[in-house]
Amino acid sequence: MRNAPGATPPGASQREKTTIFRSSSQFCTIKPDDFAPVLLASTQQFFRQRQTFFLGGHMTLHRGSRFIRFVRAWSILSVVGMIAACGGQHGETLSLSEAGSHPDDADLHPAWARARVLPYGHLATGRSSMGTSGLKETPRAPWPFAVLSIGHTSASYQNYGGSPYFHHGLDIRGDAGTPVLASVGGTVVNIENYMPGSAYWEVAILDDQGFIWQYHHIDHDSIPQAIHLAFKNGGSVAAGEKLGEIFYWQVSSFGERFHHVHLNILGADMKFQNPFLFLDVLPDTSPPAIVNIGLTQKGNQVTGNTVKGPYGLFAKVHDLILHQKFVVPANSLTVSVDEAPAFTVWNFDDGLPGGASEDDFVNNFFVPSLTCGNYSCRELSVNLGFSKTGSRVFPLTSGPHKATVTASDAFGNQAEKTYSWTVE
Repeated sequence: MRNAPGATPPGASQREKTTIFRSSSQFCTIKPDDFAPVLLASTQQFFRQRQTFFLGGHMTLHRGSRFIRFVRAWSILSVVGMIAACGGQHGETLSLSEAGSHPDDADLHPAWARARVLPYGHLATGRSSMGTSGLKETPRAPWPFAVLSIGHTSASYQNYGGSPYFHHGLDIRGDAGTPVLASVGGTVVNIENYMPGSAYWEVAILDDQGFIWQYHHIDHDSIPQAIHLAFKNGGSVAAGEKLGEIFYWQVSSFGERFHHVHLNILGADMKFQNPFLFLDVLPDTSPPAIVNIGLTQKGNQVTGNTVKGPYGLFAKVHDLILHQKFVVPANSLTVSVDEAPAFTVWNFDDGLPGGASEDDFVNNFFVPSLTCGNYSCRELSVNLGFSKTGSRVFPLTSGPHKATVTASDAFGNQAEKTYSWTVE
């Protein structure tokens, strides 16, 4: 494993000992000496509901724990003051952005460290009609390097022993050390070690349309001085300019090293966009595979195709993008029941179901008892009754019924399968 550099990159000093916290959609900046007037606010409640971690200058709050761990003497006072002053909510991250080294990666996906508050997030103003039709006439950008395969899509289910979440971006696989080029030009709005560990360096670009492109897992030592200076001085980079190189990923998945860049594209209101709609179409001609369709009751699969009482339908759908092992979900699913007009379960061209949240709806969209997503297991079963307003009700009339499921990928390839069952 590599050690993260100890030197302060250009631009870091301007953020030292300033805490950025998001309350609802607002950002507030509070300096440590502002905490004193609010230290007495709801301390007991804080102990009950939040857990504090300090690692390399990053602090994350978590729901539902009575345990509090702190390294710095003023940590808990700072957090209480921050929550009271900003009206803080569960699950937010406070980034203290202090200079210094970070520990190596003990766990590449710590559940407590995913949430972030972006001091530059308000700069994202980009809006598009989204959907394949919405961007057909928009020039697409080149990929940041030659794509070996897609390891994960925005829709991918992730669960590394904590709380599950949508992957919310693309894992673009390439060889370690491959130069990463800016797909679009724009202002350099961030260079940051956004999570503890040398694998977690980000270069973020705000393009002319108001979208923020976050390139994650850049090898910090490879980031050119020109990029550091652009960040420090509010400067820009041109499309095709080198941002750095792909970091050497320490973990293998399905027998292969998982060297990659995680690319997020953020629009207005911090909503995750589908990067496939912004980048050149990949030469993928293989449709998704509908592996299985079946019945569920109380979240578990029903044996056979006969059911009595309320029930759900699921579809196990796998897609492969330029690879034979790294299974990803379909980009969209539609269902027609008993020859009725088809409805869309969800289309990831419209972003995540939760918009700016990678956590919302993940346990409603997928069937947790039939789904896994980590370095050694990828099984993806979708709840065909998913709706953001509540689960759809399937026919309860006694007798035979039929559903036709259509799975589509991001490139227009489709698969269709029909399933029949009987309600007693």
